[in-house]
Amino acid sequence: MISTSATIGCIRLKILSRLWNWLSPDLRPDWEKQREREFVEAVNSLKTLRVTPEGGMAIDPEEIREQVIESRERLKHFVRKS
Repeated sequence: MISTSATIGCIRLKILSRLWNWLSPDLRPDWEKQREREFVEAVNSLKTLRVTPEGGMAIDPEEIREQVIESRERLKHFVRKS
């Protein structure tokens, strides 16, 4: 169960976020916003991603290796052999 103070905090955060977005709208082109969303989704999908209290990030190199190999296989039809 969510406490009343947590609910009030969420409401305040939403109001503050809307106010900030109104005062300072994101003027970047849509393609750039989409690219950022895709990057965030990709990072969030990493299984071994860890964030330190200082803000650093670490990931198991084996997971990266697996994803690179998988991506190569999936996209190799774009490569033309000379």
